[in-house]
Amino acid sequence: MKKKVIIPIVIVLCLFIFFFVAPLIVAKVVNDKIFKKRSEVNDTFKLSISDYPNLKVENISFKSNNNQLQGYLYSSDTLTPKGVVIYSHGFNCGGSNSTMMFADFFVSNDYYYFTYDATANGLSEGTNQKGLVQGVLDLDKAISCVKANDKLKNYPIMLLGHSWGGYNVCSVVKYHPDVKAVCSISGFINANDLMVSSAKKKVGSFLTNTSKPYLDLYERFIFGSKKNLNGLDGLESSECKCLIIHSSDDRLIETKYGYDKYYNEFKDDPRFSFKLYTNRQHGYIFLNDEARNMVNAYMDEGKSFNKELYINGLDIDMFNQILDLYNNSLNN
Repeated sequence: MKKKVIIPIVIVLCLFIFFFVAPLIVAKVVNDKIFKKRSEVNDTFKLSISDYPNLKVENISFKSNNNQLQGYLYSSDTLTPKGVVIYSHGFNCGGSNSTMMFADFFVSNDYYYFTYDATANGLSEGTNQKGLVQGVLDLDKAISCVKANDKLKNYPIMLLGHSWGGYNVCSVVKYHPDVKAVCSISGFINANDLMVSSAKKKVGSFLTNTSKPYLDLYERFIFGSKKNLNGLDGLESSECKCLIIHSSDDRLIETKYGYDKYYNEFKDDPRFSFKLYTNRQHGYIFLNDEARNMVNAYMDEGKSFNKELYINGLDIDMFNQILDLYNNSLNN
């Protein structure tokens, strides 16, 4: 009699392990493969305040979850501020250091510029980046830090993000509808889409497709209901002006994950403007042609790196479009 009772229990336990426990363990392995690590700025791309004589920087730290994040407030002696630009950097970029040319541009055009190293990036604490949604949570805390700062709290806030940061800035306005303007460069809408895309590159399509429902479940275990934060919901809940920038030949974040969906949803909304390039790929879309070609030759062919060209390589035409967006949003 006992044997007849035990056998069904064993079968149920085996099925439970096979269909739930084992795939959940695989999902954790896949997640850890992507996120359970720190990211540091590549030495080649590290920039310094000494590279931009106009700039001054003040270190401002703030908490996100249990980690102390390092923030940087850029200004100058001649700044007559009309707002604050907050920048959210890309995934696996190691922090905000390599895009200091952004700070130089906006400070020169009379905006405070605040950026930070996300969890487990650069000079911020943490050994685990956790997941893409963590970027939104970090940015939320960065915005709250700016709003609480006596020097900054009375100025209108503009957001800028590249790649992962593009997802962050569009999603976070759900929590900060008072943000005046948002610019997403090469961003995506939904963390789950990019999680799956990244996992396929790390562990292959079979393992990713097999574990996908459990990846979703594991992400919910980490982030709860915030797992579903996305750019469409964020922008629909806000009245901010928005500029979406992408390149059609971007192979890391294809336009179908971001630009195309934003365009289909908001192309008739006067708050939105769009700029689609054709030959800028992903990582250095914000550089002018000469600087971008130099970086690509360095990355792909091992050619020499021209630091001076990189320091001064910002695409001024692109950033003048962003500046126009911010200036036109000041009185909204």
